Amino acid sequence: MIPASTTTPLRSRLRGLLAGLLLCVFVAPVSATKLLIPMDGSQQNHLKAYGIAFWTLGRDATVEWLLNYRGGSFLIDHYTEVEKECAIRGVTFQVIADGQAAAILSEIADPEVNMEVVKLEKAPKIAVYAPESFQPWDDAVALVMTYAEIPYERIYDQQIISGVLPQYDWLHLHHEDFTGQYGKFYRMYRNAPWYQAQVQESEAMAASLDSPR
Repeated sequence: MIPASTTTPLRSRLRGLLAGLLLCVFVAPVSATKLLIPMDGSQQNHLKAYGIAFWTLGRDATVEWLLNYRGGSFLIDHYTEVEKECAIRGVTFQVIADGQAAAILSEIADPEVNMEVVKLEKAPKIAVYAPESFQPWDDAVALVMTYAEIPYERIYDQQIISGVLPQYDWLHLHHEDFTGQYGKFYRMYRNAPWYQAQVQESEAMAASLDSPR
């Protein structure tokens, strides 16, 4: 038997653990219905819709990506948490019956149409190769992921040399020039404080890693 003096702290810890688990996974989906997130002209926020798909995968739920169906729509089990998150992020969605979902999948399976269903089961871990001074608006891909609320981590030379690359599923290179030259902005911005700061940062990085450049 657990001593009475320890039951209250133990219950508090258990409640905290359960609350944390509920933040990471969904409760049972609503039966006999699905959520369809269209990606055609009816979608009011396409980028945020991609973020919803990523967010759903991060909570151990699967997403069916309907390639070439209404712009590459997403089909998800009807979790009320996903429905609420769509509403918060301004993403257009439809609640459809299982029969309607089955009809859509049957249409896509027709060999005469150029459509495919891709089952997504795991959210990839994403890294962006960029220096410490990097801002999301410096790169179009990072800007899109930030807006879509798709999480990513910034890594640079120190992390790569330390061997972190196998931890990631996808690495985006920030349009880097690996020739060692100062880059295309040198001619117009070489005297700008922000550019000089970037040069100093890059040269200090190279020196710390015993690189000749």
